[in-house]
Amino acid sequence: MGATLIKGGSFTDSRGTLQFFNEKNPGHYRRFYIVNHPDTKIIRAWQGHLVEEKGFYVISGSFTIGVVCPQNFLNPTDNEEVSYFELKEGGGEFLRVPGGCYTGIKAGTKNASLLVLSGLDVEGSKNDDYRQPVNKWVNWEQFPGQ
Repeated sequence: MGATLIKGGSFTDSRGTLQFFNEKNPGHYRRFYIVNHPDTKIIRAWQGHLVEEKGFYVISGSFTIGVVCPQNFLNPTDNEEVSYFELKEGGGEFLRVPGGCYTGIKAGTKNASLLVLSGLDVEGSKNDDYRQPVNKWVNWEQFPGQ
């Protein structure tokens, strides 16, 4: 199973706007953190988790998130298929990435902020952390939008 893009909704009244994701199960998370990218040159790729599920929601700016879910997670090939998700502030979308996938993250705007939800505690996540070289599946230097 690959990544799932979940559409949210919003409700606005005199008190402001409430954004929500009530229609589908957004996942099972134990903690969250916020990643801030001061510019668009920073690349966070490729980090994978065999077990841990991740969730992504853009707080400000925009991000491109590449997702690779190889058949052989521990020994992926160099030509795995990459799915791209363009998430932006106010876009009303939440990306759910199951265990067994690698993610690559690049900000599309300066000073962008990304909320990341994690399905394991910090120690569990460290023990389930797998890395691949930054340009294994994507040449981020030639990535569209550069």
